[in-house]
Amino acid sequence: MTSDAPIILLTDFGLEDPFVGIMKGVIAKIAPKGRVIDLTHSIPPGDVKRAAITIWQSSTYFPDDAIFLSVVDPGVGTSRRGIVVVNDTHKYVGPDNGLFSFVLDKASEIWELSDPGYQLADPGTTFHGRDIFAPAAAYLVNGVQGSQFGPPVSDVRQLSNPVLLYEKNRIQGEVLFADHFGNLLTSLGRFSRLGKSLFRFDPWLWSDPNSHQGIEVSLDHASIQLLNGRKLPWVNTFAEIPSGTCAALIGSSGLMEIAANRNSAAEILGLSEGELLTLSF
Repeated sequence: MTSDAPIILLTDFGLEDPFVGIMKGVIAKIAPKGRVIDLTHSIPPGDVKRAAITIWQSSTYFPDDAIFLSVVDPGVGTSRRGIVVVNDTHKYVGPDNGLFSFVLDKASEIWELSDPGYQLADPGTTFHGRDIFAPAAAYLVNGVQGSQFGPPVSDVRQLSNPVLLYEKNRIQGEVLFADHFGNLLTSLGRFSRLGKSLFRFDPWLWSDPNSHQGIEVSLDHASIQLLNGRKLPWVNTFAEIPSGTCAALIGSSGLMEIAANRNSAAEILGLSEGELLTLSF
């Protein structure tokens, strides 16, 4: 039975070459009524961690039956598996290289994409997005169940969680990446606004129920300290940041970000992925 589930497409292919369009063509042939939504095709080439964070950052804004077709695959053609992941809300199709690390939970079911009946004939070794993953997503739209693609997978590849250490009035984390504007997203938890400067703090990834979560924190007078000793104040809006300086604020996904007003915080501070920082409040 055909569903109306949208296919959400994420790759590192860019738009200069025909690869994205070819994948859409394969989907259209198998599931003519399938809808494809482009999430992004500008993931830095081979950056699995950036893609995994982007999937986490985006998934809650799509319908519960959405199918995330994600192809950032530096191991294409090797022994790494293709997989389909089904959790409580969405389905995910792509290589087993850690892409879905941050949307997996205890309820997730995973199967290998091994049945050639749900692939293009004679798949090559360089474009599994076309030959294996796009067909799988299209067949999911057509009502094929995850268990029909191949055997269950119990040892799925997972990336290490970014640093997040909570202590009283202190949270330590790391820089995740710089976005298009040069804003630096951090792993310093997820913050839900309760008042002007009052927030609920939760770990941004699924975690043990006994971990620190649901804690109310006031960010009045809060600051982020960098390893070089520099302190950055917390602000509510970009407009509050003086020209040429940087500050911390809560971004659109609830993550703490380091930003500049109409400038690149990444360029001003020279921080890179993985650098440690501490939020004090």
